[in-house]
Amino acid sequence: MPTILAIDTSNKHCSVALNRDGEVQTAICTQARQHAKRLLPMIDEILQANSLSLKNLDAIAFVNGPGSFTGLRIGAGVAQGLAYGATLPVLALSTLAVMAQKASQQVTAEYFIVAMHAREDEVYFAIYQNKAGEMCLLGKEQVSSPDQVAIPDALAQERCCAVGDGWQHSAVLSSIAAKCTLQLFECDADAKSLSELAQIRLGANEACAAQFALPVYLKEQMDY
Repeated sequence: MPTILAIDTSNKHCSVALNRDGEVQTAICTQARQHAKRLLPMIDEILQANSLSLKNLDAIAFVNGPGSFTGLRIGAGVAQGLAYGATLPVLALSTLAVMAQKASQQVTAEYFIVAMHAREDEVYFAIYQNKAGEMCLLGKEQVSSPDQVAIPDALAQERCCAVGDGWQHSAVLSSIAAKCTLQLFECDADAKSLSELAQIRLGANEACAAQFALPVYLKEQMDY
């Protein structure tokens, strides 16, 4: 299996992970909003602890949004800079997909409905289907007010997992719960789950050159 360095700066606690032959080691900054200060030292520490350098990696993965505007820019910039220097491919993966991937490790379900809090009483929203361990997007990711969130009628009565802090909006929960059975799993994205999804996506040849690894802004991002 490939060796992937994963970087998550999408929320207030940044993290990095080294996925080496399916074995994952992680480092998490427990102090909030320390991305610019701690990210590069954490990467150096985890590589040195495994006697690796960037040239030993097969790819670098980062979370490209939605999330903290400043955090996403830092993560993308670091991933691009390291990938350029070492001539590595980059995997830019959705925060919502990583959240679904994380939930799938804890909850048995076929569908993962992710709702993440956004500013102005809105939510980021997406539906993922678990296909042999990979989170596959159904439709598209979107941002809207809670009362505009909807799921396909075909998911009625299916076993679904509701993921993320957007479910604190009662309108979201009530409108979706009326259509299907839900289990609730609140979580943020993190580098470990990112690295696991990145292994799958790299095997599917979804990596890109460093210059194309950019944040994705569904709307003006929230900042911490």
